[in-house]
Amino acid sequence: MTFERAKILRMARQCAWAAARIWLVVFALVYVLQRSFIYQPSGGEVSPDAVGFKGFEAVRLARPDGASNVVWAAPAQQGQPTVLYFHGNGGGLQNRATPFAHFRKVGWGIFAMSYRSYSGSTGSPSEANNIADAIAAYDALRARGVAADDIVLYGESLGTGVAVQVAAQRDVRAVVLESPYSSVADVAASQFPFLPVHAVIKDPYNSVQHVQGVRAPILVLHGARDQIIPVRFGQRLAAAIPGAKRYVEYPNGGHIGLFSHGAFAEVQAWVGTSSRHAATEPKR
Repeated sequence: MTFERAKILRMARQCAWAAARIWLVVFALVYVLQRSFIYQPSGGEVSPDAVGFKGFEAVRLARPDGASNVVWAAPAQQGQPTVLYFHGNGGGLQNRATPFAHFRKVGWGIFAMSYRSYSGSTGSPSEANNIADAIAAYDALRARGVAADDIVLYGESLGTGVAVQVAAQRDVRAVVLESPYSSVADVAASQFPFLPVHAVIKDPYNSVQHVQGVRAPILVLHGARDQIIPVRFGQRLAAAIPGAKRYVEYPNGGHIGLFSHGAFAEVQAWVGTSSRHAATEPKR
């Protein structure tokens, strides 16, 4: 072996080891900090009145482990459904003025749960905690006298995975999924293709798996220009839904703001045509 060739091989090994060390550092950081990438609350607890949400009350649901969830609740008009709302990963309840205003304008009730560490809720968010808390929120709404056939589950972004799992465990009138995903693991893997995301993610939110247990009719809304959750993941979830469903894609829609593209008309129509019968009979 010539001196020059030995030198090149030595440099190549050094570069390989350097790349491996960098990969290990990145992997370790992503693994340790992964929940901080998923959950991004901002702001503390505020009252609904303080941000102009009239007719709401703030409710605190105590959890068995000592944590608690803040819920903003507004009653439905006679004969109208109540939306059990699960928000996205950023901000808090105070940032959902647009959908809440649309729901209230047509007389729908709202029962919007904030995840742990969001909007004054205590504790730490995780998939297991969020699902357990969401089930508890559903049960609290039923305890208020709201019939299952009058409950519409609405999930936004991260909240779509929560809504799917609640719908797989509880009876509801209809489900609406805005900017959903096949799984959080799929989205994360597309952002970190050089890491074994599926093997190490703590909160995968596998909606494709859980949606198999849902028999309520599901409306899926997605923007074709969504750069946070690319539309292919919403399409993948929609294709996996076993029962009654409708998929609506907005060519100029992004990750948020689909109501400005007419999405609420789709939501209102879907809820209006859904019933307990539709929720219990799978599409043939």
